[in-house]
Amino acid sequence: AWKDTQGEMTNSDAAMAKLKATETLAMISDEAIQILGGMGLMEELPLERIWRDHRVERIWDGTSEIQRHIISRSLLRPFE
Repeated sequence: AWKDTQGEMTNSDAAMAKLKATETLAMISDEAIQILGGMGLMEELPLERIWRDHRVERIWDGTSEIQRHIISRSLLRPFE
């Protein structure tokens, strides 16, 4: 966020932030579903919506694989 407000945000910075956030959300929501079992998938609980929505977040603005590609390309650019 600081880089963004300073105007120093790069595509790879944004890709790293998106990848980390979406992968962490997926890991935490999957773990919560495992802990709660079938109750975690009940529509009455907010966890069901979070778990369902995290799938969309991994695809929105590029899949996790595309984000990894953007990051790796920026890391390898100095060696070209």
